Amino acid sequence: MRLIGTNALVAGGAHRVGREIALDLARGGANVGISYHSSRDAAARTVAEIAQLGVHTCSRPADASRPEAMRKLVEQTAAELGGLDIYVHCPSAGFEARPAEQIDEPLWDAAIDSTAKGFMFGAQAAYRLMRESGGGVIVAITDVAGIQPWPRFAAHGAAKAAQIHLVKCLAADWGRDNVRVCGVAPGPVLMPDQVRGNNEETVLGRLGDPADVAQAVRYCIEADFFTGQNLIVDGGRILRP
Repeated sequence: MRLIGTNALVAGGAHRVGREIALDLARGGANVGISYHSSRDAAARTVAEIAQLGVHTCSRPADASRPEAMRKLVEQTAAELGGLDIYVHCPSAGFEARPAEQIDEPLWDAAIDSTAKGFMFGAQAAYRLMRESGGGVIVAITDVAGIQPWPRFAAHGAAKAAQIHLVKCLAADWGRDNVRVCGVAPGPVLMPDQVRGNNEETVLGRLGDPADVAQAVRYCIEADFFTGQNLIVDGGRILRP
């Protein structure tokens, strides 16, 4: 899919990696809507930057843990932009270092709801629109923690593993309608202090940048024979013991 003239929604696109993805899609000529949960000011700044690139844009608040909120977000953004060709899901919660025996229900629910449940129902709403218009691309921002276990991050890792499996399931179900579903799994990119250290030991000898993730998302969108796979963007960190 060529980006020029397409309509994209980046859920969680107000700041950090989501912001860079939204800006990269806009630089490629896509009209880009974003959502935010509590980062209203950051969303306003990101939308202003997107608008300067000469494409249509909008932002809406949405709680990724609520299926109805995700459905409305997708439908309203598509109505404002004039359709939906690309959906990127970035929201994630429950990222808190805690021994497995100390994980409680609120932390578990926070991780699963925004990451796995939010992606499921955001993607479902996007699929319905894409099916009617002849196809599209859905991308989940997953995580290497869903592939390689991180001590003290069991809730986050389980949520990301579920998301990675959903990428495969949805791709298998929706390929018949020309809707591709892909994942991009960042490794040590914008790492919080609590999980730095060994994560900096990539085979390339450096941390990643949000632009590295955006580049992988662009590949997922533009590579028309690519679906159901999870691209790892970690500088080779997963190769380390």
